[in-house]
Amino acid sequence: MADEGVKVKEPNKYIQGLKDFARFLYNPDDKTVFGRGGVSWAKISLFYLIFYSCLAGFFAINMQVMMMTLDEEKPTIVGRTNKPAVAINQGEAYEMNFGDNDVWKAYTAALELVKKEYDEVNSTAGFKWDMVPDHCRDLKSTIAYNFDDMTGCFFLGLNRLYGYDPMSNRTGKLFISCDYDIGIAGDGDMSGDITSFTILNEGDLNGETFYPWTSKASNGLQPLVAINITIDAAQLESLRNSATDEEKKKLKKAFLKCELMSGDGTKEGSDTFEDAQAALLTITYPFPTSD
Repeated sequence: MADEGVKVKEPNKYIQGLKDFARFLYNPDDKTVFGRGGVSWAKISLFYLIFYSCLAGFFAINMQVMMMTLDEEKPTIVGRTNKPAVAINQGEAYEMNFGDNDVWKAYTAALELVKKEYDEVNSTAGFKWDMVPDHCRDLKSTIAYNFDDMTGCFFLGLNRLYGYDPMSNRTGKLFISCDYDIGIAGDGDMSGDITSFTILNEGDLNGETFYPWTSKASNGLQPLVAINITIDAAQLESLRNSATDEEKKKLKKAFLKCELMSGDGTKEGSDTFEDAQAALLTITYPFPTSD
């Protein structure tokens, strides 16, 4: 009878792979971890400690040398790459929404941040929050800021550009002027029958005293203009009841376009800054009670 071949059972390659990997992690025979003994690990750890310490020291020295070349009061490179803008540094303060309480809360929270910045600025010069007109100064006032009564205040100023003097080669006073705007989508209420606004202190930015701006320490923060907004709820409801479907599309919100001007304080006797970016403020009406 022919001899039968002997079959050798091969180990499972996956199990063997796991055993080899475990042995790589720690080899009890050689007392190594990841293939290295204690002395080897000590040497490589010391090398990288010295290497990264030198790298961190080199980086710190470079940063220190760079900081020594900077003037805290003056930019290293001065250039007006951006246009002056009628603006405020809190984007959520650009919209009053009387139909969404969450948006209204975001608006009031943004105003609180603006107030905090003006209260905390460390300068004896410049504009202070207590210079805001009385009607809009107290952000807790339910007379000036009221979601249910549909009234509030916007604040605008001119962004800070180092050494920029808006009154150079101009006469009169520097001020902000606003008017109704149709908006980007063309659905803004232009009638003026529902939304009324008052620019307090005639929008005066106190240009001759404040500018040119050089630093917060020297000039403080820029003057703010307050704009009081009031919605006539009865008029809004009346117009919605009598409006056609097409007319109702323009009874959802109003826009105010606010521009920088100089002159005698009136549009007729003043010039608009053509190179200045205007601000677009949004007033969203409450949702209709019925269609």
